[in-house]
Amino acid sequence: MTQRYIGIDLGTTNSTVSVANLTIRGDIDSTTLEVSQVDESGNSMVQDHTLPSVLYIDDQDQPYVGRFARRMNGVYPSQVIKEAKRHIGEDVSWTIGEEDIRPETVSSYVLNILKAQAEEYYGDDKIESVVITIPANFNFQQQQATKAAAGLSGFDKDKIHMIPEPTAALIDFLNEEKKLDPSSRRLDLKGQPKNLMVFDLGGGTCDVSILQVSESVGGGIDIQELSISQYTELGGIDFDKKVVNELLKRLLKEYGLTFNQFKEKYDRRDFLRLYENLHEFAEKAKKSFSTKIENQLRLKQLDYYDNSEKFDKLVYREMLSSQLPTELITTLSITKKDYDIIIQGLLYKEKSKQGQNIEEPIMNALEHSKLGALSTNDIDGVFLVGGMTYYHTIQERIYNLFDRRMKPIKSINPMFAVSRGAAIYHHQIDSINFKTSDQIQFTEDTTAESVMFTNTVPNNVYIDVIGADPVALLEKGTKLPFERIIEDRFIVTGASSTKTVNAMQLELFTAMTAKSIHTRKLKSATVTFKKPVQINSKLVLKVECNKEREVSVKAWLEDDETEVVDVNIGSHEFTEQEISSLKAKQKNLNKIY
Repeated sequence: MTQRYIGIDLGTTNSTVSVANLTIRGDIDSTTLEVSQVDESGNSMVQDHTLPSVLYIDDQDQPYVGRFARRMNGVYPSQVIKEAKRHIGEDVSWTIGEEDIRPETVSSYVLNILKAQAEEYYGDDKIESVVITIPANFNFQQQQATKAAAGLSGFDKDKIHMIPEPTAALIDFLNEEKKLDPSSRRLDLKGQPKNLMVFDLGGGTCDVSILQVSESVGGGIDIQELSISQYTELGGIDFDKKVVNELLKRLLKEYGLTFNQFKEKYDRRDFLRLYENLHEFAEKAKKSFSTKIENQLRLKQLDYYDNSEKFDKLVYREMLSSQLPTELITTLSITKKDYDIIIQGLLYKEKSKQGQNIEEPIMNALEHSKLGALSTNDIDGVFLVGGMTYYHTIQERIYNLFDRRMKPIKSINPMFAVSRGAAIYHHQIDSINFKTSDQIQFTEDTTAESVMFTNTVPNNVYIDVIGADPVALLEKGTKLPFERIIEDRFIVTGASSTKTVNAMQLELFTAMTAKSIHTRKLKSATVTFKKPVQINSKLVLKVECNKEREVSVKAWLEDDETEVVDVNIGSHEFTEQEISSLKAKQKNLNKIY
């Protein structure tokens, strides 16, 4: 079967799928596909390059994904699941009808639609291999849950590859750059390696990576991860929520009602519809400001950073939906200056109340580089990706954070760069040489015009040990692949009333250090023995992490190395019945799409 090269950006709010093909010139060309989906009315099909990552289950148990599903959130919110990516890897579910739906299931529906679109593009009945992007700072449980979702969507579990979103976006940018005359390129890779900060602000996550990039003699690209920021749940949806909350306050004042009075006067559905209307308004306002500003900058040949105040008075107006009670329908308006004042808490660390701001992950990435703490002066360029970076106030804030020393490099298309880069990576995956810790430079036989990059462990993961210091399962910054054996740190535990156990749990958490006050609890790992084991027996663990950050753990008793068991490190095991039911619903979904 002819190899197909597919890249998918599985986003919090929107997802895209791209394909890569070799041109007659010998270049790799990546194209983002239009995705068929049901429109907002629910009566027609429409093509769009983005697929909203939203699932709606109607009263007949029929699933919908995309624009119609997103619209139904304002009509039947209890039957809609959105932002599932923020919960991937967690032990959570949502109940719709009689079914409990996990984040992996929601993502599998989204991936199934994107897979079908790629198959239609190529005319193939079944595409088995794919590269799916994930935030660079995803922990291993989030990554394995994403891979599980891809398997549930129909991809071959042995042919599913992962790549960090910032790296994928950079690959797309570099692929386009090398097609240009050297005098027209925005990034000069000649000479010393360049330290690039990739700032990725999407719909639901803020991902900051520092990558060292250089060009090899043969024209290939060497990409090494120097630093990854801590996991940050911050994205376009958080900016929208800030604006929504402020607009809601203004409306309640206009209605002459307190929030409690509003809830007493109107039913829950009216409130949810109003909230969704405001959310849609906030999103449209942001996009309107960005489009109008970009249009004026191009027409008048202006530099935004020198003329930002000229756009403060831009206004966005829109009437609320007619589906609301008549007395609630009004026309809303907001200026760009108003919008920027509302979102200041997400732009500045000192104005942030909850630690959610774009400044902290940038500083975190600088402080925790493998080269030691870096300053903004050590960065040779800042590359922007993600739909939210299209908003000019974000660009200006980053420009100021770097002391206005260099203008951020904008992706050719911030919405599609990630899936495009993933498709390019997929095209080259068989010829890519991953660096291990003992390889520093290109070898002489490096394939010309190939990409080489080094993955690292994105965050520390510890095992809690009763009465002793936590043990590091994974250590941030470790170059991949790697393996280690942990001895003399664990004993088999169980209830005080028992002498033997058939299984035990290992409590996992992630933190900056083993003794950090601020920790994030992960799903427990489970060791299931082949036969009953004595309490207090010494246990040995072997940890392996491959070049694509897939983690596996094996365990055995110190006095019996023949009894090796695989450790479930937090994966949800789907039953055959669950898988069969999901496949049937995906089949019905594909009939519509």
